Amino acid sequence: MNWQKSLARVLAELRSEEARLERELAAVKQRVAALTGVVGGKGAKTKGKRRNMSAAARAAISRAAKKRWAKYRAEKKNAS
Repeated sequence: MNWQKSLARVLAELRSEEARLERELAAVKQRVAALTGVVGGKGAKTKGKRRNMSAAARAAISRAAKKRWAKYRAEKKNAS
């Protein structure tokens, strides 16, 4: 039972440390927000929506890249 009390004490210390670190992190975020002039600590600009590429377009790009690398390797092999 003694090890259980020790474990409970260690867990309590870790939770206390976690709470302290969370408070510190919140304070740092507030300072960063104050320096950047942004409330909430987020950047002023948001990224736009990423464009989706069709499977056919990905396949075409993949084929072109493979073709370029094959050409590069063939030239490298012939140069040796």
